[in-house]
Amino acid sequence: MDKISKKDFLLHNIAAKYIVGEDIDIELKGSYAELSCLKELLDVSKDLMTLLKEESNLDDIVKVIEDKKRITHKFQNLTGIIWRL
Repeated sequence: MDKISKKDFLLHNIAAKYIVGEDIDIELKGSYAELSCLKELLDVSKDLMTLLKEESNLDDIVKVIEDKKRITHKFQNLTGIIWRL
């Protein structure tokens, strides 16, 4: 497994808190495209967690997983950060 940088670790820690609904107060830096994609990735990750908790139907879950995969690839290409959540 590759080594995760301190910066990437912090980003994933903050992202995990957001996904589970914890309040976070942080200012992130990046291009508009990077930050917009991150927001999209966080929201789709949160949606997936909600669907899984609610035991939603499989078709809805699969659609969100496909969206998450697409957005994850976009994020990784924009930032070079390997998304781990």
